[in-house]
Amino acid sequence: MAATLAFGTLFGGIAALPSPGSTAYAASAESVSANTVTAERGALLKMLAMCQWASGDFYSDPANARYQAVKAASDHADVLLLDPDTSSSKLTASYNTLNSALDAYIADYIRDASILERQTFQMSRMLNASIGTTPGTYPQQAADAMFVVIDQAQAVAYDPNATVQQFREQYRKYVEGAAALRDSANFDRADRLSALNAQRQEIDALPASIPGDENYAKLSAAFDKQADRLEALLNDSSSGMLAVESAAHCVQTAYDALKEGGQLANELTEARKLMDSPKGIRSGQYPSSSFGELRKAINKSAAVLSKVSTQSQLTAARTSLAEAVVKFKSALRP
Repeated sequence: MAATLAFGTLFGGIAALPSPGSTAYAASAESVSANTVTAERGALLKMLAMCQWASGDFYSDPANARYQAVKAASDHADVLLLDPDTSSSKLTASYNTLNSALDAYIADYIRDASILERQTFQMSRMLNASIGTTPGTYPQQAADAMFVVIDQAQAVAYDPNATVQQFREQYRKYVEGAAALRDSANFDRADRLSALNAQRQEIDALPASIPGDENYAKLSAAFDKQADRLEALLNDSSSGMLAVESAAHCVQTAYDALKEGGQLANELTEARKLMDSPKGIRSGQYPSSSFGELRKAINKSAAVLSKVSTQSQLTAARTSLAEAVVKFKSALRP
């Protein structure tokens, strides 16, 4: 959350996701309402962007308690946003937590006009070079709105009679404007749709050897749902960058989990075959105790797969299962 990262994301660090046109997935996307971003979800996305901007401006010390509170609340919000079915009440609660954390963060860092003056100057300079209609630039109307925010903030920053509380209030308006500016960024919807379709085609082309495991099917359904949401947003010209980037992140997370889950499903199938190995005390047989340990590892990894887990959780389950299989095979009586 360094300043360079925040500025890089806002001023030209827009990731090139993948051209609309004919697509085999258009029908499924039509069943998803284009209005896939609820008011609560949209507000939380904007608050996250505000917190990210502030974290960059303040050059945060990881040991700073205010920073840690913002980071923890941001991480929790990210988890909620990964689930398209997160309730409005949970999204609102997350928003309120972030809002309070941001206020405390600003109060901790804004003690005079220096940060407000410096950051608005940098924003003005960068924005002047980033107005246009191509991906990575900002529409003139959005830039004009941001310049109004900058002018108001600088008027307070240079007012010898302004109070610290006024500096804090203007800084908050500034990061709110920065979040709105980021949301207005120009991006290539056709390119992003092309990338989404490429991901779908890659999933469709996964080896037929992946078993028809119902748990793996859950991962597949989760990916399809996230992909449909993103496609609906990309087909809705009113959707902004914040919602699209968030949806694209959700798709990538589901995509990574699906591919990892396919590997785990295959490995579980192979591990279960080992349970039919010869059992006994003779050469070429396995001790009875080794079967119990392997079964426990299989059940544990299968449980991870059943929960539509993240890629990292699935990877850990694969590692654990692989270790159990190696241990089981090493128990073969010579």
